[in-house]
Amino acid sequence: MRLQAIYKIALVSDILVVIIDQDGPRSVTNDAQGVIDRLTAELGDLGRRRVYYRDTMGRFDEIRIEGGHFTGFAPCSDHQQEAFAEWCLEEV
Repeated sequence: MRLQAIYKIALVSDILVVIIDQDGPRSVTNDAQGVIDRLTAELGDLGRRRVYYRDTMGRFDEIRIEGGHFTGFAPCSDHQQEAFAEWCLEEV
């Protein structure tokens, strides 16, 4: 059995998905393609949605994807950090 990241979906909209890393056997960072694959299976084609995640230290970053494939990470701005933290507090 392959070890996978454990995450909670905190927010889904037409333009973005925000997930929270639950500190599983693998981190979202170390299982990025697996996370994208599982999100696609659960939510359908992500299309142009952007995917963001909160790591176990509480910081938000973007998981970059193209055509359903992980291409890298991008840091969130201070404004995004504040907005995502506020939205996710409502969900947790």
